[in-house]
Amino acid sequence: MRLTRLLIATAAVAVLAADPPKPAEPVRLNAVKYDDLGDAVRKLKGKVVVLDFWADYCLPCKREFPKLVALHRKYAADGLSAVSVSLDEKTGHDGAKAFLEARGAAFANYRLDEVPAVWQAKLKVQGPPLVYVFNRRGELEQKFADDIDYAAVEKLAAELLKQ
Repeated sequence: MRLTRLLIATAAVAVLAADPPKPAEPVRLNAVKYDDLGDAVRKLKGKVVVLDFWADYCLPCKREFPKLVALHRKYAADGLSAVSVSLDEKTGHDGAKAFLEARGAAFANYRLDEVPAVWQAKLKVQGPPLVYVFNRRGELEQKFADDIDYAAVEKLAAELLKQ
């Protein structure tokens, strides 16, 4: 009986002495203009960048978003930067942030603070989903639109990380 208590006490001390778990990185969502988004992506030169445009009203975007999070977790240490861009309007900012927090999107998250006509003209799309993959030189390698195949996105990103 004493030995059991001693073992339990020793285990408890070991657990308490261990490093406390690190809190999860806070999820941030910054509102940016289109040109500022371009500057932020250019600053990631040297990394492979997966830029995912999404919106709360886009069900395929929300369904596929966990794959971006998984891609980040799997390849960030190898030089991949995941970046999400919400195309929701200002009134949807809090909802977009809550969505990101619920999915553990602890990487660069932006909300494009432009009217749809601006981003539609610049991105040459009517709406999301839309994923861009940039190589380490900051050059666009491939644009994925409409029905995004994240297996193809991951395959391309993994190839680029080897270069």
